[in-house]
Amino acid sequence: MRTPRYTRAVERRIDLSNLDLDRVASIVAERHSQWTGLGITVSDLTWMDNASAWPRPLLAARSQAHRPMSVGVPLRMGKAEAEVVLYAGGWADTEYLPASHQEVICEYVEVDHADEVGPLLDRIVAALTDA
Repeated sequence: MRTPRYTRAVERRIDLSNLDLDRVASIVAERHSQWTGLGITVSDLTWMDNASAWPRPLLAARSQAHRPMSVGVPLRMGKAEAEVVLYAGGWADTEYLPASHQEVICEYVEVDHADEVGPLLDRIVAALTDA
């Protein structure tokens, strides 16, 4: 993914019980076949374990993250791509580049409940597939 031109510092929530990341993973799984039907490549989820030493490695399997801190969702469709990282603290960092754009769009979104993740992902996928 191209380097974003604009970033901003924000205060982050640190409580790891705000967002159920296993529910987030199931929301992604529910959309997987729909996304692939649209021509989107859905890469494996990436997990980060809060108990790991810094710098925390990205883990390929949920079973490796004993106390998940985040889950990442990488998506690609031709030149369009997105990376959505959802944090147990209750926020998402998104970076996506629709094919019709020259610059990466970066967003910080507060998420109070896992059920809010579906509409967020749907909005980003719509941006990727908008020709």
